Amino acid sequence: MAELLRNPTTLAKAREELDCTIEKGNHLQESDIHRLPYLQSIIKETLRLHPSAPFLLPHKAGADVEINGFTIPKGAIGRDSATWDDPKSFIPERFMGSEVDVR
Repeated sequence: MAELLRNPTTLAKAREELDCTIEKGNHLQESDIHRLPYLQSIIKETLRLHPSAPFLLPHKAGADVEINGFTIPKGAIGRDSATWDDPKSFIPERFMGSEVDVR
C-alpha cells in the first residue's frame, strides 16, 4: 500500500483496471485476479522490492539457478542493476506481458 500511496499514477491505473473489470457493487474475488494483469504486476513489483520474508531467508541466490526458463545468477538480489533497469524504483510495468509468476 505504501508504494501505491507514493505513486499516485500507478494507483490511478490500478483503480481504473478494477473499475473496468469488476462490476460496480461487487467485491473483488480471488477468481478475478487472472483478469487483472496490472494488479498482478503491482504485486510482483512489490514482492521484488519488499520480499515477504526478508529476515528469515537469504536475500541473494547462493548458486546459479534456473526458474521457468529464467536464469538467476549466483549473488543476484531483487535490486541488482545488472538485472533490473532502475532497480530501486517501483515500476509495475516491467512485469506487464511477462511470464514471471509469483506463487
